[in-house]
Amino acid sequence: MTTDKPGNSPAAPLSDPDHPKVPRAKLSKGAIVLAVFGVLVVVGYSAVAYTDYEPGSPERDEIPASVRSSPGGYRSYHFWHSGYHGGK
Repeated sequence: MTTDKPGNSPAAPLSDPDHPKVPRAKLSKGAIVLAVFGVLVVVGYSAVAYTDYEPGSPERDEIPASVRSSPGGYRSYHFWHSGYHGGK
């Protein structure tokens, strides 16, 4: 026994009368704009991090090893570990 009513096709699932469909809230334009902005910020930061680009920083000079390792030279051991360091 089949009925030819417009809402009772065999392929469509039957809805339970005790559980009516609840309409979902639609996304507002502000939420969409904020989501797009967030995606752009994350993609931009990822691209900058991947390319190792540092905006506004000049190229660094290479200090020769002879200067770095000489006693009393550029930031030697005694530069960091001399004098009173506090404590109890």
